[in-house]
Amino acid sequence: MHANFKVLSNNKITILGAGMVGICCAIELQQRGFQVRLIDRRGPGEETSSGNAGILSLSSVAPLASPELITRLPRLAANLDADFKIHYPHLPMLLPWIVRFLARCNRRQYMQDGLLINALTVPSVAVHLNLIRESKAGHLVKQNGGLKLYRNPQTYFRDELERDLFKQCRINFSILDKHEIHDLEPDLSEIFVKAVLINDSISITNPESLCKCYAKYFRALGGDLEQAEVTELSQESNHWRVVTSDGTECVERLIIALGAWTPELIKQIGYRNPIAIERGYHTVFSAQPGKTLSRPIFDVDSSYVMIPMDMGLRVTSGSNLIHRETHETPQQIEKIIPRVREAFPVDELLLDKPWMGRRPSTPDSLPIIGPAPRHRNLWLAFAHGHMGFTMGPITAKIIANYVEQTPQLIPVDAYLPNRYI
Repeated sequence: MHANFKVLSNNKITILGAGMVGICCAIELQQRGFQVRLIDRRGPGEETSSGNAGILSLSSVAPLASPELITRLPRLAANLDADFKIHYPHLPMLLPWIVRFLARCNRRQYMQDGLLINALTVPSVAVHLNLIRESKAGHLVKQNGGLKLYRNPQTYFRDELERDLFKQCRINFSILDKHEIHDLEPDLSEIFVKAVLINDSISITNPESLCKCYAKYFRALGGDLEQAEVTELSQESNHWRVVTSDGTECVERLIIALGAWTPELIKQIGYRNPIAIERGYHTVFSAQPGKTLSRPIFDVDSSYVMIPMDMGLRVTSGSNLIHRETHETPQQIEKIIPRVREAFPVDELLLDKPWMGRRPSTPDSLPIIGPAPRHRNLWLAFAHGHMGFTMGPITAKIIANYVEQTPQLIPVDAYLPNRYI
């Protein structure tokens, strides 16, 4: 037996992964009377959760599998568009995912999946606001909406289906013309002809800091946080054997919320990889003296989001389907820099090189939340795509209800792991 072998008592539960999803699961279960141990190789929120757009977005309900992608297949196949790129050396491994993805690129499936995303985002943002108050993180929050901007009228009309989805989801939005855009954000270049203002969008000025505020609150509740790398997982009798860089533990209940690293671990107990990795990048600019941007903007025709944050103006790129550990390919963000300069008077680049993150995504754009199909006392919470930061709290409530075997507050079958693994 390993020298550091430990057996945890029945009221204890271990969570692997201290991104937003794992931290929220830890808080929820600690509040419900469990003694929670949260393990990650890095500090809270220091992996993918640190580099996102920092938007708690009620409007991010559109599935990636959109009908309009079918009309763009020749361009997408040639990697001509900035919002969606494929790494062709990885294509054979991606093919099963792509086939399922393309099968969903129709109006009926798009609307159905969008409503299922909305069913998670609405309650999750409400719980976030409670957590922000409880963790004393209000200084990180801006509640002045977000702008989806269009340079080309044809692109605006192409997105009519998304606005239909907004209406079905009862998302509070307004349509702005060129003059109204200028009135709202006078320092934007007057190249945008239309905009959709998401009135209730909430932005976070430092996503990593919010994760750390939540983690501090978790510790104040009595939770344990350990920094260690998980390397092995196996089942022994009625327990899980977890090997980390600090030793070996035997735990009765286990939640895996390791994001893009989850498939690697659950493969050791016989589960196939259900996800594709969307790698994304960001860089940070300063604004020219006297110029300000007051809310996040999404330049649809140029496929970037720019968000005013504590560290400067963060600019994020589109999706790149690629193997998780392939060498960095920041050309996607480098190509949009001239488009950023067209749109807003940015000044200096503040990062020596772009940040890179890995977003695990399913063909239906829905996360994987629930009990592992073939094992007891193991729950999975991953594959949130772009939405893990927003969906962390509702994921936590769903997982906690499964752990306690209490009724779910919303229908959850659409998110179950057994649909893919």
